[in-house]
Amino acid sequence: MAWRPKTPTHAGALSGALSRFRTPACRRLAEGYGELLAAKNGAIPGKSDLDLAGFVTAIPHLALCAITRPDRCVYRLAGEKLKQRMGFNPKGRNYYDFVPDERRKFAAEAMHMVIETPCAFRAEIRQTYSTGLFVLVEATGFPLLSAEPGVDGFIIFADQAIGSTEDLDMSVHELRGANVVLRDLIDLGAGVKEDFVDMVWAP
Repeated sequence: MAWRPKTPTHAGALSGALSRFRTPACRRLAEGYGELLAAKNGAIPGKSDLDLAGFVTAIPHLALCAITRPDRCVYRLAGEKLKQRMGFNPKGRNYYDFVPDERRKFAAEAMHMVIETPCAFRAEIRQTYSTGLFVLVEATGFPLLSAEPGVDGFIIFADQAIGSTEDLDMSVHELRGANVVLRDLIDLGAGVKEDFVDMVWAP
């Protein structure tokens, strides 16, 4: 497998980045998060501020992860479509366990960047499955403040296949790996981490 360092695209403010989204679920999460920001006068919302009723159309594709430094990104919940495409319920699993060893450090740095800057991202990810299937997905993640001991922050994600997987029997496929192809950074008001360098999959 070929890897290469890549500086993410700086997509600007959230309002200007909306046109980059390729899937309905990711776009709806971005729009809904923007509404949360506006309601809090630009302050980053906490997990307790999250009302999933505002994301109804995206809920099947959403995931909530708890971030704990240095190496924990644990699924707290996952939508039904996401579970179907993964082939199992990831609740309680560490996302980094699905990331190749070569990328694990970079994946953790990306999640820490989201909660520390704070900022958001949009990524295109090549997912690999137990049967040899490859699926290109769009994922986006936004920070939520944590008041929970032992959790440094939360990230609410949307994750949806680019193109339909409706004709595939996903019950016979189980997710084995996730490799970032590209990443855009989104400014939520505090800028973005200018010196962040990703490690991406390059065919």
